[in-house]
Amino acid sequence: MNFIVVMADTLRADHLGCYGNDWIHTPNLDRLAREGTVFDRAYAASYPTIPNRTDLVTGRYGEPLHPWGPLSTAEIVLPKVMDLNGYVTQLVCDTPHLINQGAGFQTPFRAWWMVRGQQGDGYRTDSAGPDDGSLPDVTSAGGFASARTQYMRNMQGRRLERDYFAPKVMQAAMDWIELNRGCERFFLWIDSFDPHEPWDPPQHYVDLYDPGCRKGIPPNLSNEKALTARERRQVHARYAGEVTMLDHWLGRLLDRLDVLGLADSTAVTVISDHGTGLWDHKRMSKSAPFYEEVSRIVWIMRVPNKGGRMRIRALVQPPDLMPTLLDLAGVEIPDRVQGKSVLPLLDGSKRANWDAAITGSAPCLQAPTPVTVTTLRWSLVTVPGQRELYDLREDPKQKRNVVRKHPDMAQMLWSKMLKRFQQIGTPEWIMEAFSTGKEHVSPHVKDESHQLLAVRKYLMRGLSREAALSRRRHKQAGH
Repeated sequence: MNFIVVMADTLRADHLGCYGNDWIHTPNLDRLAREGTVFDRAYAASYPTIPNRTDLVTGRYGEPLHPWGPLSTAEIVLPKVMDLNGYVTQLVCDTPHLINQGAGFQTPFRAWWMVRGQQGDGYRTDSAGPDDGSLPDVTSAGGFASARTQYMRNMQGRRLERDYFAPKVMQAAMDWIELNRGCERFFLWIDSFDPHEPWDPPQHYVDLYDPGCRKGIPPNLSNEKALTARERRQVHARYAGEVTMLDHWLGRLLDRLDVLGLADSTAVTVISDHGTGLWDHKRMSKSAPFYEEVSRIVWIMRVPNKGGRMRIRALVQPPDLMPTLLDLAGVEIPDRVQGKSVLPLLDGSKRANWDAAITGSAPCLQAPTPVTVTTLRWSLVTVPGQRELYDLREDPKQKRNVVRKHPDMAQMLWSKMLKRFQQIGTPEWIMEAFSTGKEHVSPHVKDESHQLLAVRKYLMRGLSREAALSRRRHKQAGH
């Protein structure tokens, strides 16, 4: 059996037809869902991009959540295990974080291909040309202070739909499949940064949802309160357009599998790392607190000979992907893996995977820290000094905080979180921090945490790691 994993960054589950959306066009993902299995209650674990990918390829939860950092070369990871068991492994991506600044996520694959130019990727140095306002303000949209000018340089010459990122990524993947269709078996990871902001699909996709929508995301996107109702609709239309563009090109990929005669021998998984806020809770942010629009993720699988039209309500999370694919491949699951294969859910031999899903931000080196605990009915949303409780059965949009009405339930969910952290081997000092709700970090770890935060901040501004460390040392010296 061959394997294809499609990671779609920032794809909201409730913006797909197969998850109940009735206004965004996603016919190809809906087709995949009809032919396979939809996990209705899949939730992110470590957040965001790099911590999530670490969950996926290691099958581990971290301590208790993975930080934003390079992938350890000593780690046992999914693509390397597949390679050692006879699979030709390939990464095709346009997600710059996986490779830039030494993240190292391409290293475990036999080969890799990156479509250049996303966000602040240092791809071109020539003039960006005049800023006519037609491109989105990626500085505000993506949080990268130096990204707008670089992005404009990178996007010069883009004219046709095939010049956009999602089409390029899917076309590169299709070409690879065709060239490697003679392999006995392959493992292909496709990492699409779309529909991550800046949400600038071709205008014809935007017009599907807001005819006459102005070009480019409003320049005051960073000030959510300044956006008018009209501008909010424009932003939402642009996001919806990104989703439909991705769906269209994913459909072409699925069609290519059919034409090449590989559909019946290839397991296809589509998964997302997190969603994004679109004023669901009066904010556009996709950071903490982690409500359903951010914590709930897409997970659709089409597995040969496993039937179709299945919907599974059991709680599943990204660390479960690695053991699932190894299970399907008949490969022994390493002892270090903490996730659980969902294969027993597919064949009906098991009805539950986890009693609670834990979603949290990284780095998680001091407490309290943003965490959401989700069960089939309840959602405990926590941020420093605050607890919110929602009954998802009665209030799926999380509009009514019932923590005062059900304090015992909130405490029980908090206890479930601590129990899970204990099960996955969370260090004692972190457990104490979570238990007491107070900062409890040894000095050297605290220093490293602060340095990591500072380095990450500068990296997000487009600086190299060396420049980031230099900037940090300069600041510490009082200059």
